[in-house]
Amino acid sequence: MKPKSVVALTLTAAALLAGPVAAEDITTLDGQKYENVRDVALKPNGLFFVTEADGALKGVTVPYSKLPDEAKEKYHCDPYAFGFALARQNQIIILSTNMAFSLATLEAAKVRAKAEHKPLGFIMVWDNMFGHRSRPMGWGSNEELAHFYEVFHDNLVLVFVHHESELGKVPDAVKTGFFGPDEGGFAPNMAVVTSDCAQFICEIPLGGGKDSTGATREPVFRQKIEVIKKFLKEHPQP
Repeated sequence: MKPKSVVALTLTAAALLAGPVAAEDITTLDGQKYENVRDVALKPNGLFFVTEADGALKGVTVPYSKLPDEAKEKYHCDPYAFGFALARQNQIIILSTNMAFSLATLEAAKVRAKAEHKPLGFIMVWDNMFGHRSRPMGWGSNEELAHFYEVFHDNLVLVFVHHESELGKVPDAVKTGFFGPDEGGFAPNMAVVTSDCAQFICEIPLGGGKDSTGATREPVFRQKIEVIKKFLKEHPQP
């Protein structure tokens, strides 16, 4: 387990990302309509607002993946910003293999990805990356994995793939990334595919290679996130 709170954003980041916004109506991608919403705020797990239902006010949090593009633009939703803000705090995290899905539980990962309208992120790992006190902005394979995890675990459904024994067992769309020109030759790296594993979206290499640090990884992450956003805009996840 993490020795820190998932909501441990800095005051500066919270002020920039979670300020209240006036609102009207919101209709989600699955057809749920919320009328006369108010007190809208960005949260790590989705857009929060207060709405009236059955004559009473209640708070609702809608995952960003269920919001149409116009709502995301209106309320300046960028869920990845929370991941970057959290990683930049550079707090200690101890990763374990049960913090993501595995190839053995891939069907369950696909079910969650479909339910949450998210892509799957297959992270190539080595066994020795787990169980260490790691800081996401640091240098070294366990620190690098911590950075991948903090930035992406709320926005993708993650699957750990162990280099020692599992590379040949991944779906073909994942192989396009793992064995493609963008892989870069260093782990961790991540292949992003659609929720059904049918389409390859992009490969995210380890920025900086053997000299990777948080400063070299972040611009690579940001560049690839734009690729993911563009793909999802053109191919919304079912």
